[in-house]
Amino acid sequence: MVSLPPPRTTELHYDGAWNPVRVRESTPVEITRGLAGKGTRAEPAVTEMTLGNRHGEVSAHDPTSALYGKIGRNTPLRFSVDAGGPHLNFPTSGSPLVSTPDHASLGVAGDLDVRIDVAPNSWADTAALVSRHRFTASQVHFVLLVGQNGVLQLLWSPTGTTGAQRYVTATAPVPCYDGQRVVLRATLDINNGSGGCTARFSYARTLDSALWLPIGDPVTQVGTTSVFDGTAPLDLGDSDLSVTPDGLTGLGRVQGRIHGAQVYDGTTLKVDVRPETQAAPGAARFTDDAGRVWTLTGSAALTNRHIRLEGEVPAWPPERHLSGNDSTVTIAPAGIMRRLGIGKRPLDSAIRRYLTAAGPVECWPLTDGAEATSGAPLIGTAPVQVLSSSRPAWAGGELADWVEPVLNVNVLAKVVAPAPSSALMATDWSVDWSFSQLESVLLASVWERSSSGRTWNLTFDPALGTVELVSYIPTGGGGSLGTVNAAVYDDRPHHIRLRTSSGGGTASWWLYIDGVQVLTGVELLDAGPPMSVEWVCGLTGSFTSMALGYVTLWGPSAPAAADVYQALSGHPGETAGARVSRVAAEQGVPLSLDGEAALTTPLGVQKQEVFLDTLEVGSKADMGLLLERRDTRALLYRARHTLYSQAPILTLDVTDGVIAGEFRPVDDDRLPRNKVTARRAGGSEHTAVETTGRLSVQDPPLGIGEYEESDTYSLAADEQTIGQAWWRLHVGLHGGLRYPRVTVDLANPRGYALANAILAADIGDLLRLQNLPREYGHGHVDLLIRGYTEKISDKRWQITFTCDPGGPWAVGIYDDPVRGKCDAAYSQLTSGITATATSFSVTTTAGLPWITSAGEFPIDITIGGEEMRATGITGAASPQTFNVVRSTNGVVKSHAAAAPVTVARPAVYAL
Repeated sequence: MVSLPPPRTTELHYDGAWNPVRVRESTPVEITRGLAGKGTRAEPAVTEMTLGNRHGEVSAHDPTSALYGKIGRNTPLRFSVDAGGPHLNFPTSGSPLVSTPDHASLGVAGDLDVRIDVAPNSWADTAALVSRHRFTASQVHFVLLVGQNGVLQLLWSPTGTTGAQRYVTATAPVPCYDGQRVVLRATLDINNGSGGCTARFSYARTLDSALWLPIGDPVTQVGTTSVFDGTAPLDLGDSDLSVTPDGLTGLGRVQGRIHGAQVYDGTTLKVDVRPETQAAPGAARFTDDAGRVWTLTGSAALTNRHIRLEGEVPAWPPERHLSGNDSTVTIAPAGIMRRLGIGKRPLDSAIRRYLTAAGPVECWPLTDGAEATSGAPLIGTAPVQVLSSSRPAWAGGELADWVEPVLNVNVLAKVVAPAPSSALMATDWSVDWSFSQLESVLLASVWERSSSGRTWNLTFDPALGTVELVSYIPTGGGGSLGTVNAAVYDDRPHHIRLRTSSGGGTASWWLYIDGVQVLTGVELLDAGPPMSVEWVCGLTGSFTSMALGYVTLWGPSAPAAADVYQALSGHPGETAGARVSRVAAEQGVPLSLDGEAALTTPLGVQKQEVFLDTLEVGSKADMGLLLERRDTRALLYRARHTLYSQAPILTLDVTDGVIAGEFRPVDDDRLPRNKVTARRAGGSEHTAVETTGRLSVQDPPLGIGEYEESDTYSLAADEQTIGQAWWRLHVGLHGGLRYPRVTVDLANPRGYALANAILAADIGDLLRLQNLPREYGHGHVDLLIRGYTEKISDKRWQITFTCDPGGPWAVGIYDDPVRGKCDAAYSQLTSGITATATSFSVTTTAGLPWITSAGEFPIDITIGGEEMRATGITGAASPQTFNVVRSTNGVVKSHAAAAPVTVARPAVYAL
């Protein structure tokens, strides 16, 4: 039984390092993380602990304290426990290595399959992961490594020589964030049947996972191959290979953690390294289950330390005991969401943030207030002037409702933006501006700072729907450079760019409208840098109005015009993963993305909202989870697709006594939703309704009555509302019992035996309950972890997980023997069957009959709550004969004629 409190370490970060601090052991530490309600955004992690301060060790307000000026508001704090079996830790220095010598059992005669359970500090660092390689002795077997930009490579040699070695490179990087624990896998089919060999890269969350997600596409090479079997040792975390196989960069060693590794010869497991069950913390060597001895050298170490919280201390309230003999400081460290969510104004518009980060030579946003008399620059000192006998409407123009109000030119006027003198624009410059609601003829001019005095003039004519570019030189020369039809005369935001590049006595030029190049050419004479940018409003003697903003000057490093227009448009179509990553980066907030941005939901325009709300807009539409990382002060976005069809991170057998406290399922109507309306912000909507079945909108007993949900989401297109509505309906139709809280007791030896899995479980992971009492239902129950509370003291160590049903998140998997089978439309027993019948007739009343191909079996089916395993089906048409193994979930009963027959775990089409 574990001693209480468990070994725990509390550290404060100051002087550039983590430093231990003393916590009163008698004081409980309670950590709460995760989501409190139904939303997709977590609450800030919170805890409370009492620090001893008898000698002024942590007196933040006492000038005589050793830590005065080093700790204060939002000082980083890290809390860890030592528990369970160890993992391999590879520090950044000290040449860490874990190795086992050559043995006959290490050889691979057929297809190669290498897997490693790893959590590197950075995927940008090249590193050898699993290596059997000694090039000086011509003992090149294979190496699995991370190359440039987080891209996996697999190297091998058929003969052991470097001259014969071959390698393949994954077609996509590892889709994981720095520090994330993941199992990487590389397989090499040495003979693909077509005269070649094929390598595949994939990843999963556990070594034993049944679901492996591909990393890029299969890579095929001409010529069959083999893997050399010689005498090299097998290394983890390093290799004597010093350069990546492609020769592009040096090859380093792993910096981070390794939790396990496997090597297969075809389907035969040859190496199975799992330090958690095979090693002891602090040991210098360990023996795996096959009898191979693994030796740690350099700074490699076996440690069972688990970070349970890294947060910030917002306050340091001292407390002196009335006797005067003791002093403490009770602190309440919290996750970074607490600080990020305090007193924040809405973010600037996407275009303003983009331009600020891009670093133009100059930008005049023209977003000045209603009482302004000129337009202030973001850089420099010269303002934009409006020369007119009447006052224009400052802050009266609208480019779009997601952009700050801009200048509304509603009078006959000249608007002049004086360009600063900058060497950056000497030979290559661009001028951008954005406008909307242009209703009258307008002349826009860029005056050169050159001896020729050239002017580049753009004439906008709403009546003709055209834009004409003219080069005018006072001493003669120039002329019309082209006229284009342009759909810019409406109330939407539009972007214009004029760019020139000079050299050798000529000036190349380009004109872009809304990010698309519409004209280009070459003019005589070098173009000088811009001296001023002007707009003459009312060439025809009258002028209606125009919204004008974000006049920007660039040197040679201007971003693409299409990217600027995308920002002006509010990044429509940007995926949720891309948006949360971009906005966090713009804000300087570290954010890790769990999943692939390209697989997340495309969003609508980015509105002006506070920082965390902006991120939550993405998580709400994607149904992912916006969280805080546990191991570092950073946000984490866990994309929706990472919640699909997970292997359980933790399995609890109810009969083992590992569940503590009150364990009571709930049968209520808090979660069911049988009518769901998904509305696109600014667009259309779609309603999904469950019209039949026991959870339908029909009145009881045919259904449960109407349970409606309606909400608005940021979506890129109206048609997305269809999938949104039906997927949310699917999630809301879970009809089983709910298990909102599951408590495990780590002070119980049976619970402590699961310490590694319990402490690895985090928000969004799957928890499985098995061997439940009969009245709770048969078979296992999967739960999706939404949060937890951990209580650690000298008398208790418990973790209570708060959960939602996990069953709805089990989606179809192509070609999977269980999740890859679609349900039949309408099938039922032709006649009643006894509790022991192993062959019976099934009638399909609509749709196609059941499949009969031998290779598709077994198929798990359900009849009246009893699961059966169909080992074969005969008959090309309905009715068909099923041959089954009965009662695979423990339910034994007879069934009446017309009882529905369904696939037990049918493939569900995911959003």
